[in-house]
Amino acid sequence: LNIAKNTKTVEYIFFDKKLMDKLEYAKKIESMFYKALENEEFQVYFQPKISLNNYQLAGAEALCRWFHNGKILPPDSFIPILEQSKAICFLDFYMLEHTCMNIRKWLDRGLNAVKVSVNLSRRNLGDMDLLDNILRIIDKYSVPHKYIEIELTETAVDVNFDELKKIVLGLQKEGISTSVDDFGMGYSSLSLIRELPWNVLKIDKSFLPEDMSDKKTTQKLIMLKHVVAMAQDIGLECIVEGIETIDQIKFLKENNCFLAQGFYFDKPMPVREFEDKLAKNPSKD
Repeated sequence: LNIAKNTKTVEYIFFDKKLMDKLEYAKKIESMFYKALENEEFQVYFQPKISLNNYQLAGAEALCRWFHNGKILPPDSFIPILEQSKAICFLDFYMLEHTCMNIRKWLDRGLNAVKVSVNLSRRNLGDMDLLDNILRIIDKYSVPHKYIEIELTETAVDVNFDELKKIVLGLQKEGISTSVDDFGMGYSSLSLIRELPWNVLKIDKSFLPEDMSDKKTTQKLIMLKHVVAMAQDIGLECIVEGIETIDQIKFLKENNCFLAQGFYFDKPMPVREFEDKLAKNPSKD
């Protein structure tokens, strides 16, 4: 009954065992979460972002992996559940802090650190002290602000626009990059990128079909081409995620998009493996 009331797309739901199992699993995740956070069962994995100009490491995204009882729980098995409550906010700040800890370690070791993007759930946007809390963690580890990027999903438009504008402007003023994540996955509002001083537009992989030769994909490619051009014309850096084929890379380069992220280059990797990449990465100086 509660699910039917709170799901906008349906008016009724049939009860069955699968529904009960789903609810029981959600309760299990919620009950395990805070203890797991205390025990630091969550680990930061880094997925490289690649420059298509020289195929060098240009940045990374911090992604969460949950190690519990010798097994890895995939993000889609717990993130959507945590997003239903404020629990996701605790995980967001855990990820930000551990990302900053790693960046500080890289800088102290003389590695050529790159900018790392950290996801921020829209659940955080009701927090009046959000900007101060973000800055407190970054500055706690003396991480130069240029090494942090805060990613907000496109679906953040369903929150108070003034709150969103306040945090984006505040981060911008502090020299911290902001990006619109998964652009094109939801119901995009052009005012989202027109009114706010974003640094990066991260285009969802749904814009980029696996089979580039399929005639049915023409509409998607036309849209992608114009979204990239629009983003660049208004001064936004543009990156496409979910890159898996060489044909996709060729298309991006032909349309002047030179940042990419996806399995073609690297899957999300543990800290030590990513540090090996940093050690081989040439200095930008």
